[in-house]
Amino acid sequence: MTKDPVSLLLVEDEPHILREMARALARRWSPVLQASSAQEATALLATHPEIAVLVTDIRMPGENGLDLALRMLAGRGDADALEVVLISGHAMPRDLDGTAQAGGQPGGRLEFVQKPFRLAELEAAIMRAHERAVARRGAA
Repeated sequence: MTKDPVSLLLVEDEPHILREMARALARRWSPVLQASSAQEATALLATHPEIAVLVTDIRMPGENGLDLALRMLAGRGDADALEVVLISGHAMPRDLDGTAQAGGQPGGRLEFVQKPFRLAELEAAIMRAHERAVARRGAA
């Protein structure tokens, strides 16, 4: 488990996938907050500034995870740094392919993990995002 006061928000519209991922990630991360839509995630992000890592499925009804991520990244400064791990069973959107592979936004704020994935692969992406968030918050 991490010792830093940084929370993880997991966003997935499929309830069984959300439960399984949260259960698996809770072994290493605490707390793991959960949302089943971009709307729920937005509310949690507004009331929990300690959330520093957003793990979201890209394809969801309503606002998709990519739009949610880009909106949240634009709205937070370094003191409330947010890092994002995008998950999808489909190929990465073409316009983000090079961006996410290179670490996303300036300073590296996006990562992409393709389904199906190994838990170790997802955890590694979250760890990289967590380390960036802690560094960014410490520098602010």
